Amino acid sequence: MVSIVIPAYNEELGIVESVNGVRKVMAKSHYDYEIIVVDDGSTDRTSELVRSTGSRVVRHDENRGYGAGLKTGIQAAKGEWIVITDADSTYPAERIPDLLKDAGDYDMVVGARVGGEAKIPLIRRPAKWVLAKIANYLAETKIPDYNSGLRVFRKNLAYKFFKILPQGFSFTTTITLCALTHGYRVKYIPIDYFVRKGKSKIHPIKDTYRFFMLIIRTTVYFNPLRVFMPIGATLGTMGVGKLAHEIVVTGGLAETSVLLLLGSFQTIALGLIADMINKRL
Repeated sequence: MVSIVIPAYNEELGIVESVNGVRKVMAKSHYDYEIIVVDDGSTDRTSELVRSTGSRVVRHDENRGYGAGLKTGIQAAKGEWIVITDADSTYPAERIPDLLKDAGDYDMVVGARVGGEAKIPLIRRPAKWVLAKIANYLAETKIPDYNSGLRVFRKNLAYKFFKILPQGFSFTTTITLCALTHGYRVKYIPIDYFVRKGKSKIHPIKDTYRFFMLIIRTTVYFNPLRVFMPIGATLGTMGVGKLAHEIVVTGGLAETSVLLLLGSFQTIALGLIADMINKRL
């Protein structure tokens, strides 16, 4: 069975269209499926409207966050495969069967928003590009879309990292990095991305900072040498250069070069210790 989880918070403007769109697509497919909408403490008619479609609703008493909604839906799911999508009709429901078609050969199939109709808001594009470059480096692979909200993955993959999957919007970024840094098979399929129905819950500046810190924290947790070694090497290079300059020009030894070299040694040592701890977990 395939369980389609749709988190929703005050999405009365688009939830019916989104749910019915998924149902129409899946009804034409050969997959046995269920649709689970997690109402994350909405104060509007979201739950009422979902029930009118005949879909299953799981409701939070208060707003806990996007990731919390997904985690609740995953726990309620009966299927081995989890499909997640948004409640605002931004993702093309008709591509869900395409993602499922490749799911048997992969642990996760992601709809990458790189299609010709991928309408990413202009204000988010620069930060998204920078974060993508950082994520590519830290994960040691190219990630076409690290936080797409349309994807298919095995339920046991989510459960393996369940305790560290966040409650907020960074859920998708975290599960992407978790899968890639642990050798899971991940495939990306180009999809379109449309203008949402209703008001966006994303805060460009605050959430960009959170995504950046999340990428760093997740990589330190799973692949610490990718963070600590470059920093240590940079400090070491600066220290050696400063030391050589002092010996040649002044004939003495300043505190700055010593501090840079000590900082380099400590940073590299910390990275090695973190890597050893990570391998024992």
